[in-house]
Amino acid sequence: MHLSTKTRARRAQEIVAKYYEEGNQSKCLKAIWRRYIEPQMGICYIRFLAYLKMKLN
Repeated sequence: MHLSTKTRARRAQEIVAKYYEEGNQSKCLKAIWRRYIEPQMGICYIRFLAYLKMKLN
């Protein structure tokens, strides 16, 4: 895995850790992607979900 991919995945995971609240529709994963991830990182929702599943060392 490339360093840039790890960096993007780590950043996405940090944003989710900061804003995600289970049960709150305005802070669900889709809302976080729409509000923070897509404008900052320009990645699609499917790639965002893949980044969340990545195990980073």
